[in-house]
Amino acid sequence: MKWNIDDLPVFLALCETQGVRAAATRLDMPKSTVSRCLSRLEENLDVRLIDRNTRQFRLTAEGERFLLHAQLIMEQVVAADEAISGLRHKPGGSLKIALPMAFSREVIGGRLAEFTTRFPDIRLEVLVTSQQVNLLTEDIDVALAVGPFEDSELNSQKIVETPLIWVASPGYVAQFDWTDQLAALRSHIKFCERRYKSRRLVVKGHRGRQYLDTSAAMSINDSILLREVIMQGGGVGLMPELYCRNPLRSGALVQVCPAIIPEPRAQIVALTASRRLYPQKTRVFVDFARQCVKDYQSLGTDQTDSH
Repeated sequence: MKWNIDDLPVFLALCETQGVRAAATRLDMPKSTVSRCLSRLEENLDVRLIDRNTRQFRLTAEGERFLLHAQLIMEQVVAADEAISGLRHKPGGSLKIALPMAFSREVIGGRLAEFTTRFPDIRLEVLVTSQQVNLLTEDIDVALAVGPFEDSELNSQKIVETPLIWVASPGYVAQFDWTDQLAALRSHIKFCERRYKSRRLVVKGHRGRQYLDTSAAMSINDSILLREVIMQGGGVGLMPELYCRNPLRSGALVQVCPAIIPEPRAQIVALTASRRLYPQKTRVFVDFARQCVKDYQSLGTDQTDSH
């Protein structure tokens, strides 16, 4: 590599301020030094990065491509510095997180005070939402989102994956004779989580891969609210098994049609804007979220084993 990484902050400042004078002011260095850094970088790369004259200042096509790499490199430098600092110091600073409604209430919300006790130098800003968030425009550090989620511009780490199961209240189940037939199941689906409302929901059964039409069901955009409706006798619901464990153990819910297996699986993934290193404060929160899931999953097992 012929070019010097120390020239990247100058290049980025030029791109952000759109001028040598403004970049020099931001970096607190002479204009001649800024110009010299840019010329050296262009010479070492053997391309022109910026077209500049008295009237305009714009990136060339090569400059636009190099800018994307420069931003990623500087993100890695900052993240690496924070990671090393984290070996000596506690992580700190503001951490803005987005959480899906069901996961926030059922798994992690009640333990956020524990997180702030463990990491008192991290200041949490929490956004609870049922919508996908734009990490860049909304300035979100990490979003826990319902997946699977594929986006080449985002770093995605799986927090938990759980199968979908059919559940109903004991009172509702007692009213009917149950068979593992799609036609019979369809008539009992009165409410459906919005993401699973479809004319062609893929399921696997005795006849192999088939399609189930759930489009006539009333939609709900929150798993926990749907669970409450089903527990009140609102028919059969398609639910992430994660949110049904305790009601199934207590008898508040009953699983039906276990041989009709939905092909989709519910995931919670952690999304960040960078595709490389996590800052220390983000990494400890993602690890904390995973631990919350493990504790939540083992809670019912521990209670069962104690009886």
